[in-house]
Amino acid sequence: MGIDVGLRNVAEVRIQGVTLRSTVGGYEIVFGLMVNILADEISSQASQASIIGAQVSVAGREGVPETKLGFARPEGPFDIVTRSHRAKSTPSLHLYLQPAQIAALEALRDRGDLTFRLLLTGTGWEKKQTHRVDDEISHPVSQSDWIKKLREAGARDVMLLEVPLTLRNVSEEWESVAAGLRLAEEQFLNGNYLGCVDTCRTAMQELGSVFFQDKDWADKALAPLASHSDRAKMLKLEREKALFANVRHYTSLAHHGPSEGGELSYARTEAQFLLTLTAAAVARARAV
Repeated sequence: MGIDVGLRNVAEVRIQGVTLRSTVGGYEIVFGLMVNILADEISSQASQASIIGAQVSVAGREGVPETKLGFARPEGPFDIVTRSHRAKSTPSLHLYLQPAQIAALEALRDRGDLTFRLLLTGTGWEKKQTHRVDDEISHPVSQSDWIKKLREAGARDVMLLEVPLTLRNVSEEWESVAAGLRLAEEQFLNGNYLGCVDTCRTAMQELGSVFFQDKDWADKALAPLASHSDRAKMLKLEREKALFANVRHYTSLAHHGPSEGGELSYARTEAQFLLTLTAAAVARARAV
């Protein structure tokens, strides 16, 4: 389309890149623009436009309605002035988001790509007349590129579920737990929900082995639950241990095939639920 002031096309705008950054308590999406200002060799008076920002919408998986994300604003003046020669500028628009909005984007994306659409808006001047100016531009972001942006922004250090996820500077003893948690999160982002649940089971097993110093910890933790009287006598630590064991027990279905009573199909919400429990269990054990 381009930006028109009156009947004159003054500039062409495209998105040349999308960046996700971490801010205090949230995130910001930066849309890097390329503005080609067209030459005006006829008029003696320059046409001007000032862009105040853009309404940002995003589309995810096919069949899901496009969703408004917010209003992105330029960090500095975003002005266009025509000259007798062509010119270029590279302004940027910034949109600030809360962690919950990033999580909502992930639900919208659901193992697929994202497409951002910007409706630029502002005011133009030509021959002392004022005009409203606007332009619509869009930019696709592939699944792999978006996952890379999440990592670069630190969105995987504190998972979008707001549960501590990535373990840093762990001892050799804890590395198997950390590796399992990292892999489960990667599988979740890639939409491999069966793999995510299966890996959560591995991470829980390793967590119990390290935390309770017993490779058979899970069966022992679940044993008292079979009897009402035994359950009533359980201490706080024993109940916490049983919670960990129940997460491991649930995820075991993903560890086996149908002939062994296993389960091969998991929804995103199930994987999200179990990854949350696993990450929370690891965070709890690390805090003790």
